[in-house]
Amino acid sequence: MTRRAVQAIPAGQWPEAEAVATVTLSHDDRFRRRIRLTDDAGAAFLLDLPRAVALEHGDGLALEEGGFIRVAAACEKLAEVRCADATDLARVAWHLGNRHLAVEIRDGAVRLRWDHVIVDMLHGLGAAVTAVDAPFSPESGAYAAGGGHHHHEHGHDHDHGHHHHHDHHHH
Repeated sequence: MTRRAVQAIPAGQWPEAEAVATVTLSHDDRFRRRIRLTDDAGAAFLLDLPRAVALEHGDGLALEEGGFIRVAAACEKLAEVRCADATDLARVAWHLGNRHLAVEIRDGAVRLRWDHVIVDMLHGLGAAVTAVDAPFSPESGAYAAGGGHHHHEHGHDHDHGHHHHHDHHHH
């Protein structure tokens, strides 16, 4: 019988003493609904959630038969970008956002996936770039529900039309 993980529970909200395994996943592999995975000890399980969620480091996957699998964020090759001042860092962040790159905002720095072309651009903008191996948890975006944690649904039902009625009274 294959173990089934049927619910994702945010870090700090599940009984960590009941963890029976850990699964280490890259950022891209932490946004799933249904997939066969292997925990860090080599045992298979089925992730079978009602909807896709963004799993974060420390989250718990509740197993149908009891117990939890702890989610660990895998280390990835990242570029950590620092600048001389906040204005230069904001300028760099604008250029990264303009290219629709996923970024993680840190205290005084921005992290993104290592890409030598982007790193060259950042150097050209005067930024200091350091290669780091660390878990990657980028911002989820302005339209992610609930601040982004465990929500990646983006309903876009609102009206973008501009239906302004202007009355012009001449006296």
